[in-house]
Amino acid sequence: MSRINECFELLGKSARAKPCKGMMGLVEEGQEIMDEGEVKEDAAADLALIGAAQRVEHYEIAGYTTARNLAQQLRHSAVVSLLSKSLAEEENADQLLNQVARSLMSVARMPAAIEQADAAEEE
Repeated sequence: MSRINECFELLGKSARAKPCKGMMGLVEEGQEIMDEGEVKEDAAADLALIGAAQRVEHYEIAGYTTARNLAQQLRHSAVVSLLSKSLAEEENADQLLNQVARSLMSVARMPAAIEQADAAEEE
């Protein structure tokens, strides 16, 4: 968040917090998924939670991309640089969530693959 404040300082503006209905909706959905996931303890519940987290990341990526593009258009190179760093962090977080999801999916498939191999050996 300090980068955003720095961007405002560079532009000579004061930052004003304003509730974001879209983000509040994403957080609310994430909470619902967490509440439902407490009942389940399987990869599907974890993948649903990762999906909720990725929706938040994608929303942030869209915001930073738009802000960076506007700063580029207005030739505010210092602001572009700051926003590019934040954008890269959000994209990295999204990639890490993808890696965790792939890992979960491969672990979730393993027991079924082992059962199939055991069944094939018994034949």
